[in-house]
Amino acid sequence: MSNSTDSLHQTSTETNEVSSTARTLVVPRAYITNVVIAVAFFALGAATAGFVLSNSARSVEQIINQAVAVAVNESDEGQGSPSAANIESPGTRLEVSVDDDPSNGPLDAPITIVEFSDFNCPYCARFRRDTLPLILENYGDQVRFVYRDFAILGPSSVDAAIASECADEQSAFWFYHDLLFENQRNFNREMLIGYAQQIDLRLEEFASCLDDPEIRTEVMADTEEAQRLGATGTPTFFINGRPLVGAQPFEVFASIIDDELAALTAPNR
Repeated sequence: MSNSTDSLHQTSTETNEVSSTARTLVVPRAYITNVVIAVAFFALGAATAGFVLSNSARSVEQIINQAVAVAVNESDEGQGSPSAANIESPGTRLEVSVDDDPSNGPLDAPITIVEFSDFNCPYCARFRRDTLPLILENYGDQVRFVYRDFAILGPSSVDAAIASECADEQSAFWFYHDLLFENQRNFNREMLIGYAQQIDLRLEEFASCLDDPEIRTEVMADTEEAQRLGATGTPTFFINGRPLVGAQPFEVFASIIDDELAALTAPNR
């Protein structure tokens, strides 16, 4: 896949200390079924009432996704999940591949940030809107940012991830990435093709790509890799292999990045 930078402008605490204002869409195995079913029924009822009382354009699926995110985040994240405990242990540093996924920044940048993300995740959208621009603006060529799929919020998350890969096939990943996060909803085929049209992609080629089983396999491989690394929610980041979970504020990223840069220039490194 190709790299593109067109649409993106450029701890003193341990990485397992999660900011009280940060949010992560986490669905631990121990109670995923009960939580999702309960929240789904609640959200469906709320959605029905909302549609009756107003002309809200949000889809039922989006409401459910966001309700699950909020409900699970308010619980004790990661309980009963050995992988979650491992990924957030102090001093953890993992080997994380950038694969051939879309990236922004120099290939030889001293800092590599790999994000595992879902286009339906509201906290991933928050990171894209509030934090990523500040990272690129403040660190410039010192950072390479890599986007990898962690499509865990249902079929439309997988479809959106596939569509973004198809946009990348036409060197337009970041444009399409931004459109998806700006228009989070129940991504259906018509919408996904419509976004491609907005950025002047070759539509026949794009539509054919949506049905390519190899692209779907690539999306699922990214998702499986995130799970292998111990990620249980979105967004999950690895900064030079150091895990950071949730839509943390810029200051948390900056602390880790500064620590990594200092270590790289320290004597006897």
